[in-house]
Amino acid sequence: MTNKFSDQVGGFISLRLRGYNLERVINLALARGIYIWDIKRDEDFIYLKVRNSGYEAFKNIVDEHGFELEIIKRDGLPFYRKILRRRMGLTAGAILFILVLYTMSSFVWFVDVTGNQNIDRTRILLSAARNGLYPGAAKWTFSRIEVEEAMLRELSEISYVECDIKGVRANIKVVEKVLPDRDTTGPCDIIADREGVVEEVLVLNGQAQVKAGDVVVKGDVLISGIMTPPIPPDHITMPTPPPAAEPTQVRARGQVKARTWYEGYGESRRLWEETASTGVEFNRLYVYSPWGPYLLIGKGEIPFASYEQTEKYWLTPGNRWGISFQAFQEKKVNTMQYTDNEAVEMARQKAMENLRSVMDGSVKMVDSHLEVLSSPSDPIVRVKVFVEGVEDIGIPQPIGSAEIGK
Repeated sequence: MTNKFSDQVGGFISLRLRGYNLERVINLALARGIYIWDIKRDEDFIYLKVRNSGYEAFKNIVDEHGFELEIIKRDGLPFYRKILRRRMGLTAGAILFILVLYTMSSFVWFVDVTGNQNIDRTRILLSAARNGLYPGAAKWTFSRIEVEEAMLRELSEISYVECDIKGVRANIKVVEKVLPDRDTTGPCDIIADREGVVEEVLVLNGQAQVKAGDVVVKGDVLISGIMTPPIPPDHITMPTPPPAAEPTQVRARGQVKARTWYEGYGESRRLWEETASTGVEFNRLYVYSPWGPYLLIGKGEIPFASYEQTEKYWLTPGNRWGISFQAFQEKKVNTMQYTDNEAVEMARQKAMENLRSVMDGSVKMVDSHLEVLSSPSDPIVRVKVFVEGVEDIGIPQPIGSAEIGK
């Protein structure tokens, strides 16, 4: 094994020798200390291998005795080095490819989330990004255990998190907490969650306190959980009626639909300026080494008057080797002039978006009204949208001790 390694480092040459009494040449070479191996005879030829360091001495012996010598093959590091010197571009490209491959494999390029059902995936990804785990993050800039602990502190809805990193892909596995049912289980009233005009009352358990057409405000009792037994008719005519039965507490159940109102605001510019990319791009590629950066691609001035620059780095630990890719995207300002109707419609859509963010999904819209707040000369169109809907406004609330006493 040692001889093979030294042969590769020093180099060796495969030869073919032809002549009369070839054994004499072999004996003379061995007597002079020339290392020869893998000797094979084939009719008038002898095939053998000799080290690069002993080739000249062996050639002198062959020439002295008039034998024919032919070089079949050269192997080993010295000969590979000569080939590499003649092909510096290929060598540099191979080294650069290996460097880029190693550098890019040291980054996380894809982040997946599994196990979430109720928690929004975006919240999990943002929490991981705040703690160092995001697409493009270098593996040596964050600790997997620290990321997991920080996410457990930030996201109270999860009980377990695991960041599994394989190659350039990270998989965030989460287990959500099983939260107890927040619905009231004991005696309670149904109260109004917002103001409105009662449209319909459906009582499943408890006593109704409102009827259709009543105006209620937030906090009013709609269905009471305190049940007062009715007085029998025969007790009314008795000279001394028996004492009234004690009221009982129940969990009020039912539905109270009411007509409610919402208000949304939106605005839009009449003259809209938008900066958009033209699709034309100018790139630069730097290679970093201990001797400084070297610009490979993108020499000269940036040919754009307005542009957006992005830059990506791939650096080895210690920032001694790496590459930097800079992209310059040309930007152009586009101006758009909207008519009054177009601007009002855009403002209305924004107002409706604002309304949907505060309205519950169960609200049934029955009517809407638009009011323009700005004048025709204003550069910005401002509108208000009033929406009328029907919804269940009842929510449970535990019965208080003060109400029980009443």
